[in-house]
Amino acid sequence: MISTSFKELNQAFTTKPTWFFTPTKSNYNRVLIESGFSLKLLNSLLIGVSASLLTLLIACSLSYTYTRFKLAGSKHVLFWILSLRIIPPIVAVVPIYILFRTMGLLDSYLGLIMVYIFMNLPLSVWLLLGFFKDLPLELEEAALIDGCSRFGVFFRIVIPIVKPGLIAAGLLSFIFCWNEFLFASILSGSSRMSTAPVGLYEYATPVSMLWGHIAAAGTVMLIPVAIIAIVVQKHMVRGLTLGAVKG
Repeated sequence: MISTSFKELNQAFTTKPTWFFTPTKSNYNRVLIESGFSLKLLNSLLIGVSASLLTLLIACSLSYTYTRFKLAGSKHVLFWILSLRIIPPIVAVVPIYILFRTMGLLDSYLGLIMVYIFMNLPLSVWLLLGFFKDLPLELEEAALIDGCSRFGVFFRIVIPIVKPGLIAAGLLSFIFCWNEFLFASILSGSSRMSTAPVGLYEYATPVSMLWGHIAAAGTVMLIPVAIIAIVVQKHMVRGLTLGAVKG
């Protein structure tokens, strides 16, 4: 994909792969400057970060509550939360579209953020449950005895300990938001609100496939996720491993 992004159109369509060629920046100029794909990248970044942070906030509240307080029917509620992830997204598209049209949320950041929170919440809740369950209760009790409030215990003691789980859940949520196409293509009607995956699809014209532009756009989309994954790789692997063992 990276190699194709620096090729001319005729070089990308050759029967035999072209290994030695003069690189060109025309595909990147077309994607990032002329076609406005950079705006779609910004939309994806804004929506992905916002949805991931809100998902973590809600997931932390739910997971911590279910592990620290005895609630009637909590197991049924947790199963219901998990069932939201089992539902195929295509089944929910039409009802969500009708609901958002009635509420005036079509073609808006808030609409996509709400959908992505709904889709990412089950995975984040169940991933964080294992961390909160195995967190020693004595640590929190000691902090409460020393005069720390319940919120102080949560933010000063609990959150730093479960940081690997938060990083793992946040990165998985962000990757889903960054790559999601179905809801973004249906709920964002204008080009101004389109995300990067929707913009990538625009290069598949009825006449031809602009493989050079597709490769350039795909390479640009890969860079942010790759950088984040490399930076938090240690915490990511540790969070997923501990979550699987504890779950």
